[in-house]
Amino acid sequence: MIMNSLHSILFFLLTISSFNHLSSSTSQPSYQDHCGSVVPESTPNGLNHNSSPFDDYYEGYFTGGDSIIDGGTSFNRYSFGFQPIHIRATKSSDLFKVEGTALLTSTISYYHMRNFSYGDKLRYERQRRYRRSHVNFKLDGFWSDSSGKLCMVGTGNGYSKEGKYLNLDVVFKLDNVFNASNITSLISGTLESLSSGKDESHFESISVVIFPKANYNYSLDSIRVANEFSSRSDAKKGGLPVNSLSFCSRPLSRAIRNLRLEFSPECNSSKNCTPISESSGQLPSLVSLKGIQCSIANNKHRLRILARFLNISDYRITQSFNPKTMMVGEGWWDEKKNMLCVVACHIIGNASSLAGTTVRDCSIRLSLRFPLTWSIHSSSSVVGQIWSNKSTNDPGYFKTITFTNDDDLRVGIQAKKYEYSQLDTVKKSCPTPKPVKNKRRYPDAYSDDMRFDMSVRESNKRVAWGYSSPLSVGNEVSTFGQNVSRSFVESNEVVLNSVSLFNISYKISLWFNSTNDKNSLLNQSSLSARISAEGIYDAGAGSVCMVGCRDLQSNSLKPIAHSVDCEIVVKFQLPPLEAKSGIFIKGSIESTRKKSDPLYFKTLELSSSAFYTEAAEKAVWRMDMETIMVLISTTLACVFVGLQLFHVKRNPNVLPLISLIMMSVLTLGYMVPLVLNFEALLAQSPNNKNFVFGNVGWLEVNEIAIRLITMAAFLLQFRLLQLTWSSRKSDESIKGPWIAERKAAYVTLPLYAAGLLIALLLKLKRDGDEVPMIAPINQHHSSTWENLKSYGGLILDGFLLPQIILNLMSNMRDNVLSCSFYSGTTFVRLLPHAYDLYRTHNFARVDNGAYFYADPSADFYSTNWDIVIPLGGILFAIIIYLQQRFGAHCILPQRFKGYNVYEKVQVVAESEAEVETTNL
Repeated sequence: MIMNSLHSILFFLLTISSFNHLSSSTSQPSYQDHCGSVVPESTPNGLNHNSSPFDDYYEGYFTGGDSIIDGGTSFNRYSFGFQPIHIRATKSSDLFKVEGTALLTSTISYYHMRNFSYGDKLRYERQRRYRRSHVNFKLDGFWSDSSGKLCMVGTGNGYSKEGKYLNLDVVFKLDNVFNASNITSLISGTLESLSSGKDESHFESISVVIFPKANYNYSLDSIRVANEFSSRSDAKKGGLPVNSLSFCSRPLSRAIRNLRLEFSPECNSSKNCTPISESSGQLPSLVSLKGIQCSIANNKHRLRILARFLNISDYRITQSFNPKTMMVGEGWWDEKKNMLCVVACHIIGNASSLAGTTVRDCSIRLSLRFPLTWSIHSSSSVVGQIWSNKSTNDPGYFKTITFTNDDDLRVGIQAKKYEYSQLDTVKKSCPTPKPVKNKRRYPDAYSDDMRFDMSVRESNKRVAWGYSSPLSVGNEVSTFGQNVSRSFVESNEVVLNSVSLFNISYKISLWFNSTNDKNSLLNQSSLSARISAEGIYDAGAGSVCMVGCRDLQSNSLKPIAHSVDCEIVVKFQLPPLEAKSGIFIKGSIESTRKKSDPLYFKTLELSSSAFYTEAAEKAVWRMDMETIMVLISTTLACVFVGLQLFHVKRNPNVLPLISLIMMSVLTLGYMVPLVLNFEALLAQSPNNKNFVFGNVGWLEVNEIAIRLITMAAFLLQFRLLQLTWSSRKSDESIKGPWIAERKAAYVTLPLYAAGLLIALLLKLKRDGDEVPMIAPINQHHSSTWENLKSYGGLILDGFLLPQIILNLMSNMRDNVLSCSFYSGTTFVRLLPHAYDLYRTHNFARVDNGAYFYADPSADFYSTNWDIVIPLGGILFAIIIYLQQRFGAHCILPQRFKGYNVYEKVQVVAESEAEVETTNL
């Protein structure tokens, strides 16, 4: 009922604007000319008619109209909507004036590749999207109560295939519009163009079919039919109670749209195996159930269902109305057996033209329940059967079909208990847990840490991706995302030699890449495989050992009921919670069959990055702390640069002796992040979002604050660079500083180039030697840009090197750099390495780019580098101190202390000149 209201609202919003345009630009076609012979015209008396067969909103299907609405492709879903607005009585007791609107909708389904950033990594995701086109009509006409005919004329608007706007004059006719209806009642009709065949606005006839809702009479739940359901074996199995009105709810309606069919092993063709008439020799793979109407009559919950049988390739397409693959039925919820009972009828008609479509042969039965207990052989939240009440000799008879829902589509209703059946086999296939002496902690059996994605390798080649999720711990079913209460499983927890053992079951799904290996699991499982497993979790050692069962498919990819391979062993080894590196889950899926067995497959090696909840909480705290450290360090950098500006203001004579290379390096160190962040800001779109442990709004606020402070540091550093350059350019006659700068550049730049080459070679060698345990397909080794960023960070860490070399070339004696500047900036540059040492020993390393301070991709960070670089930075600061106190050459051996000194002297001409003197 809620969905009907939403449809009505949407219908109104879509048509209101177009109706205003139509009323002002077009005239209504003549009713008498086009409908007078179908339903006579009569004069309305102004009284509203309340006892009509018209509901608030009717939803149906249509075919045709390709020239005015997207068509010609099987990916379209066509729907028709009719909404009566006013129904008035006329002077004739048999005729009624009807005003309403009609809407044709074509929905095209397609996939869109969306890219988003996860930290500093670019990821891709395939999104399912829909494109809808609409054609609206405003209609007026008359309905005859005795004949059940409705004829209306009106106008609409649409677009041609060339995109030209069209005004459409139409006549709309419906048959079988009666006050009362039942399962065999269908309203069918046509929507025809009143334009000539040569007119641009002409379109081919559109046929329509509608399932009536008003005054519907449920008539199929007789005592004899109820006995048919009671005698089935499925009715004797337990089911969960549920209010039948919930069948109209969205979660359940989604789950029953994808029910996987399982046929009898004797079924090799559609003969005597399927209830549908159009199968082309191939058995359908899915049945989709859609609720048409839910109601309560005589204190009994009832609903009407439309069933559609599909092939696996057609599920995502959602084709338009095809009577040969569809059925309509009546259902009711049996509260004693906790089971939905449905009597379904065949729809007889032609897909190309829906005129004359009827409902006949209500011999199909369908039962659906929610299992009370799950096991390794059945863990679906919806199960059911489809059968015929005809005799085996009847042409319409078919063998019983079972169905289950897709395991990924949970309906909010799940079993209360899990029954283990393979624990004896587990004891034979898995080693007996041994006492563990260490005190390492492993994930709680009831936590979400037991769920993880997997990379699957076969013969050292990645062949698949997978996902594993606990189905139960002990006898209690997992709540999927919520921690299971310990009180549920206390009776199932066994303590042996201080090792906690838990019964556990898993649901494993694998999606394969292509392979040509005949012994590969892929060749036996199409492009995906589902494995149910149960066994023991040793919480003291972090090991899981289970026996698994996988669903089997025939060569035709036809699902066979109760066809599984249970000779499989699944193992997982979880890392401890305290692990700081190498935190990978390792595992395997092995076949215990002989290699000559057709069901044997090569061992699959499983691996997954383990990012535990506890580690995630610590990581969030780490990011908070790193953000604060960035703000503090950048603010300190601004202070130290400001102190240097104050120093050169008091001592302007030292400006020409400051290294331009050093100033340029520091300026670029602030400018590059600003430019990259600005570029990323311009490139942002609603589809490009930053996913770092979720979308946290305060992170964006802090990023803005960091950028503002970085901008301030850049402007101050750039001002210092400008003053240094201006002091050199103010007097071209002073050649000494330029000569010294040039000599320093001859030494510094080759050192930087050689260092870059060595760094690239070392990085390439390291990337070639490392084989990651697990990495997304689109995650590559360190790029050249990341290598350049790391080396750039190393140059910034040693920012004093150009000044040291310049001092040696000019043998300066002045305090060129203030102590607060070179010591403070050194402290700011070296603090991240000290923090990285702390982080390495207290936090797990992650590869998702969630670093705000001491980012490994922006500098050299490792235990060795974190020691070498600070020592080097401190050494450079000490050298600057000694040079400014005792002379630049004080650090050189005695034999190399001959030097040139550049100093300022007064000249009688009241001008300054630079005099070169030589001290031997």
